[in-house]
Amino acid sequence: MPEQHPTSPVRIAGRRLRAPLASVAAVSALVTLAACSAPGSGSDSDAAANPTPTAVNTAVADTPAELTLFSAAGLQTYEQGLADAFMAKYPKIKVKLRVEADNNYNTVLPRLLASDSTPDLVQPYDLLGGVKDNLLTNLDAYDKAYGWSSKVPASALAPGRVSNGAVGGGPLYQAGGSAGPLVGVFYNKELAAKVGMKKVPGSIPDLEAVMAKAKKSGITPIVASNQDGLIGHLYNLLLGDYMGAERLSDIVYHQPGANLDTPEAVKATETLQKWIKAGYFASDVNALNQEASYGKFTGGKGLFFFQGSWITQALDKNFKGKYGVFPMPPATQDGPYAGMTSNTLAFSIAARSKNKDAAALFLDFLTTPEAAKVAVDNGYAALTSGTAAPGKPSLSGTLTEQIQAGYAAIAADNGFDSWLQNAAPALNTKLTQQLQLLVSGKVEPAAMVETLQTTYADALKSS
Repeated sequence: MPEQHPTSPVRIAGRRLRAPLASVAAVSALVTLAACSAPGSGSDSDAAANPTPTAVNTAVADTPAELTLFSAAGLQTYEQGLADAFMAKYPKIKVKLRVEADNNYNTVLPRLLASDSTPDLVQPYDLLGGVKDNLLTNLDAYDKAYGWSSKVPASALAPGRVSNGAVGGGPLYQAGGSAGPLVGVFYNKELAAKVGMKKVPGSIPDLEAVMAKAKKSGITPIVASNQDGLIGHLYNLLLGDYMGAERLSDIVYHQPGANLDTPEAVKATETLQKWIKAGYFASDVNALNQEASYGKFTGGKGLFFFQGSWITQALDKNFKGKYGVFPMPPATQDGPYAGMTSNTLAFSIAARSKNKDAAALFLDFLTTPEAAKVAVDNGYAALTSGTAAPGKPSLSGTLTEQIQAGYAAIAADNGFDSWLQNAAPALNTKLTQQLQLLVSGKVEPAAMVETLQTTYADALKSS
């Protein structure tokens, strides 16, 4: 699995479909929603154990209720913050957390969802299994009532859609706002100044020009660890750029006909190989692990670090204020942004919940600036609808502002995708092996892509 933010569960991200522009939460104003149906329609008691409610009630804010949110321990502080903010806005509805150890969460959840004491709000890792077993609520009626599809980027909602045993399209089973880590290009400010990088590169060729200047100046352009295959962050970003986020996500989602062995994937692999042959990585990159790469970057041993914003917790210990971040540039000037993320503001409602309407109000609350602020305060980027377009990524501003701007740029292009290795455990292992072979010059791009596709196809057959 890819390295993740310590408090973020691994989950797959969305497809590149057009949707209204989302913008940064910090400057947003609250969007007030009117009730879409009369009180009393679609009562919670009628909805209990019904996985596909059709009559729903949005006028529940003044009706006393108690919701249970099933939380993994690593997310407890964050999700308690969401619960507190929701109760401050809707004091008649109480939200209580039921906390489970991180390593038990995925094991315990299916049993709870099938019980009479099911929690109302959950974040299932196995969304397909939950839908297949009728343990989760089809949220389409609530989506229509609250207008989530018009307020949240389509690529942020896509991983909550399930149809015919595949994720990415069809009815909605997981919804909320849009928040998560930014995977992008971290840079050493001092070294960036030395090579004359005065603005965010606007394309892959622009990025290559900066790296060429760094190499000529005796500066290693890219810090990475590949003992653990974490060059995979960069490789996934390149795949998203050249294939497009939707096609990359289709592979992770197991969409019928999805295929990695394409000219675009080969082009992405050739680009990475070109950077390897140009000496843009340290010669010992295959021997470096994650912790060592952190030390290299904070020690000034390289200009760029392709990573996720979860690393700020580690870097800030002795490098705060000395680095910044921008989103991976598009393949071509003015092309679409793409990048991997995991939506921490997405939740499902248990099919056996007796408080579906109140739980749906909580999901709607997750699209507001109040919820986005909680996400930002907990180290995530977060977006909400209803405000002006965000500023373009730049080298100015605080680190938090740069993370927000990068996330917003990807959201504006509906460019959220996922890590290729999330498609199958076997692919995770094979990708690390192939990246090590690519670095050592023992595999060519076309052969590497073919091997990865074969591994993927075999995994699907055996699943």
